[in-house]
Amino acid sequence: MLNNNIRSRCTVLVLVLALAVAWAAPAGAAELVIMATTDIHANIYPWDYYSNQPNPAVGLAKIYTLVKEIRAAHPDTLLFDNGDLIQGTPLASYLVNMGLPKPGEVHPIIHVLNRMGYDAATTGNHEFNFGLDYADNAVAGAEFPYVVANVYHPGTQDPYYTPYVILDRTIDGQPIRIGVIGFVPPQIMVWDRTHLTGKVEAGQILDAARRFIPEIKAAGADIIIALAHTGADPSDRSENAAYALALEFPEIDVIIAGHSHLEIPGAGLPQHPDGKVNGVQLVQPGFWGQYLGVVTLTLERENGGWRVTDKRAELLPTAEVEAAAEVLEWAKDVHEATVAYVNEPIGVTLIPISSRASLLTDNPVTQLINDVQRLYVEDLLKGTEYEGLPVLSAAAPFKSGRGGELDWTEIAAGGITIGDVASIYIYDNTLKALLVNGAELKAWLEHAAQKFNQMTPGRGEEPLYTDFRGYNFDQIDGVEYRIDVTRPLGDRIVGLTFQGEPVQPDQWFILATNNYRADGGGAFPATGASARVVLDPGIASRELIVQYIAERGVINPVPDHNWSLVPNFLDHPQAHFVYELLKRGAYVGDLDGRLLLDAPLTQKVWADMVYRALGIQLDDGDPDAPVAAAQAARDLAAYLPGTAVAAAGDHVLTQADAAELLVGVLATAEALSAR
Repeated sequence: MLNNNIRSRCTVLVLVLALAVAWAAPAGAAELVIMATTDIHANIYPWDYYSNQPNPAVGLAKIYTLVKEIRAAHPDTLLFDNGDLIQGTPLASYLVNMGLPKPGEVHPIIHVLNRMGYDAATTGNHEFNFGLDYADNAVAGAEFPYVVANVYHPGTQDPYYTPYVILDRTIDGQPIRIGVIGFVPPQIMVWDRTHLTGKVEAGQILDAARRFIPEIKAAGADIIIALAHTGADPSDRSENAAYALALEFPEIDVIIAGHSHLEIPGAGLPQHPDGKVNGVQLVQPGFWGQYLGVVTLTLERENGGWRVTDKRAELLPTAEVEAAAEVLEWAKDVHEATVAYVNEPIGVTLIPISSRASLLTDNPVTQLINDVQRLYVEDLLKGTEYEGLPVLSAAAPFKSGRGGELDWTEIAAGGITIGDVASIYIYDNTLKALLVNGAELKAWLEHAAQKFNQMTPGRGEEPLYTDFRGYNFDQIDGVEYRIDVTRPLGDRIVGLTFQGEPVQPDQWFILATNNYRADGGGAFPATGASARVVLDPGIASRELIVQYIAERGVINPVPDHNWSLVPNFLDHPQAHFVYELLKRGAYVGDLDGRLLLDAPLTQKVWADMVYRALGIQLDDGDPDAPVAAAQAARDLAAYLPGTAVAAAGDHVLTQADAAELLVGVLATAEALSAR
């Protein structure tokens, strides 16, 4: 058998051979290969700093192996990055917290891109999370041009960055002029309002394209490439404007899209399987370095220039690719420093902290964030005109499955580290507090309830969740309420009370939140330009959690269950058992929220339910194997030794059967402990 390194190397060679065959140009034609990354989010190593273990599917080190192979097979290549580069992992946070890089020093991630030989890049929205000066220092260290066409000096239309460049290259020994323009979502002025207001302004992507694309053509560009840190949503001409950009500007040859963390060709544009829109080739290589985007242009000489005769795009996955040793060496120091940083113990948690059920029930993740935010806001408002007003707190589960089955916060009871806190709070937000009234509070919760489809009571086969982002599913602590997902949008929040009394529309509250939300991120009511900001201390939200745990030593973030789903969306004889396990966070469904009550119980699902309900670790070595009643009884015997468990026989249990069984065991255990 091949060892892993040889197998990975062979995989890369097979990919490159396949590319060489697929890209064979017609006689007399030339080829230009364009490689692209986007939304790397500070993933250099194939490493998960949250769980402190390898993550074989991510990282620039994986990307560089593919880049080298493609360059070896195709001498005429270009390599671009499409933004959201310097934020997103504990490595990025470590640098900021340590005050690194210092002004004038090269950012370690930019250093890697310099060594990898990037030809140009643009900024993403997250480049500005640490402030404009930090972003500018990172850009200044690049040995390749950064282009952004729709960010301006305040009150002017003067570009703050270089809007575009003309790259003079050769192809088959003949000169070619390549225009490269960059775009960032104009919503940076909302999401990072605090950092950017008065320093820069951002305009619409399409407006900047109308201004600068003709200039690029007039400058003699043979081809035009747009580095567009924006998704490709046909219904969106602002935040996700790549589709509209292709429709309005067919003179653009290639659009490298980003921001939405989707794949093109693929799920990011399913109605265009080849990624072509109006003759423009789109490519979007996912996120975190999971893919390298590759576009091949076939060109022919025409009137002293070049004409594109064919365009093809594909995404090369990195999961089976060997990491490039050079990149690992270039980033070794900052990687090892980050590992040491995130593994620094700060305290102990008495209970597991998991976000796996965070879209279904109150949970330790949002409970901890809300406890911290409320405590610090109450303390900081002492002696101000707002002291005495009730302080509420809004928090969302940041790791809620959007990135797949591993995209959860999972911290076992016991020691808790800085890396664990980074898993709880993955964004580099700061604390803010707003003054809101009761009507705005209800509207805020109604907005968050977009996370759910309107359900007709059924047997758990329909998806419960919409594609509304989990990081926008705010859960507000300090009031009590329920969400009725059988009701239409705007009429889902029922029983909204404060200290047992109905919340009145003109009742005033202080709402602790973060700068992203307060500045308008997620388009919640009473935010952005309408926000009444009463507190903006500029304190990093994650650091407040670290401080909170370190000061106490031991934490116990048991959810207070101040909110819940109304138990009316299941029509099943065993539904009440399922609702009980939902409340306990022990029944979680799939990534779309399907509960599948009548589905056969598998070992994987059973092991997860038993662990979350009882804390017992079962062997799920054959995860898809069915679970019979007799096996379930044996599994539970260790939890209640000497007590008969009401399950026997060889019939396969359904998931609803498992819920009934576990609720019975929990009731028995609680009765025994009460004696």
